[in-house]
Amino acid sequence: MNATRLRITTTAVALALALLGILLPLSPARAQGTCPGEPLCREVARFSATVTEFRVSPNTVGNRPINVTVRFTNKTAEPLILGYVDGTAAAFDDRGNKYEVQNSTKVRGIGLVQRNRFDPKFTLGPGESSDAKLELNFFVNRNVIVGTAFDLEMGVREIEPVAGNQYQLGREHALSWQSLANGAGGRAPVAAVAGAGAAVAGAGAAAGAALPAGDPCQGVANCASSGPVVARLAGVTAAAPQGNNQVVTVRVAFQNLGATPLILNYKQGSGVMLDEKGQQYKVETRADSVQGIPVSTRDKASSQFSLRAGETRNATFQFRRFVGKVPPGTVFSPSLAVEQYELLPSNQLKLEREHALSFGEVRSGTGAANAAEALKNLGDLLKKKR
Repeated sequence: MNATRLRITTTAVALALALLGILLPLSPARAQGTCPGEPLCREVARFSATVTEFRVSPNTVGNRPINVTVRFTNKTAEPLILGYVDGTAAAFDDRGNKYEVQNSTKVRGIGLVQRNRFDPKFTLGPGESSDAKLELNFFVNRNVIVGTAFDLEMGVREIEPVAGNQYQLGREHALSWQSLANGAGGRAPVAAVAGAGAAVAGAGAAAGAALPAGDPCQGVANCASSGPVVARLAGVTAAAPQGNNQVVTVRVAFQNLGATPLILNYKQGSGVMLDEKGQQYKVETRADSVQGIPVSTRDKASSQFSLRAGETRNATFQFRRFVGKVPPGTVFSPSLAVEQYELLPSNQLKLEREHALSFGEVRSGTGAANAAEALKNLGDLLKKKR
């Protein structure tokens, strides 16, 4: 009798809760699910995270890097600040080998959350998406067999603003993806939130800087976007090896999608790419490695590269590698990071945000004759989207 009464009570409660869910509308600060249909998308209450690029070096001896791009989308109608929990990212292949982020320079785009400090620079406006890029590595000895399928995990923590322009740590989320293979990549969802594409204050753009909703690079090859920044490859040229070095010149056009001026610097040490043979190229700290845009370090930055609303400017990056016995590659996947600054009344620069930009695969010798031409079709596309 008691068991029967318990079943009836439980059923009644369930029906009441279901009815309550029908009668009460969802809170406007929370969006409904955005991930259905995309297996590489992971979703929590306030944001989604999608692996959009997963590249594994074919090396079976020596360093075997994995390059991962994760696109975070704010599902809420308010700005959202996220940070990567330092030391939590790892990938395990199907042979049991563990790939790890070796140091903080291998994390780009998103700020770090460490034991005694955190960086709140990764701020997403309502409905906005932006990328974080991680490089994980495993050193392969000659007697080790490496796998081809990978499980990936990382920790992300919310950072909450409090009074007095201060911040405190919020909820932490453990994210994971299973059975990833080289070349995997999903399509990040667009958050259908009230306020998406509207004015974003304190989210990497000045107040009143209206940004287009959705991904402005959708349907455009070799294009990357983050907040008010859109960048497209204007061309990639691989020079013949000279001595033991090969240089690949990458030309990039940057455009400001916001309604206010935008100051950008290339972040020193962030330029990395792989070729189809798994060889890694880097933008070295040489005077001729970066042209057209200033290079920021921990100690300095410049306001020289300032874009008016809608303006496009060009920059050139030289990626180098030691050739050795491996023949030069012909297909490349460049990536780099730029930092966004605000010019204060004191004539000092304040770091606002870091943008990690990945351009996908491109063959040497392709691209427009100049960066302005490269963005012409993109500009037309943006006008249609608006």
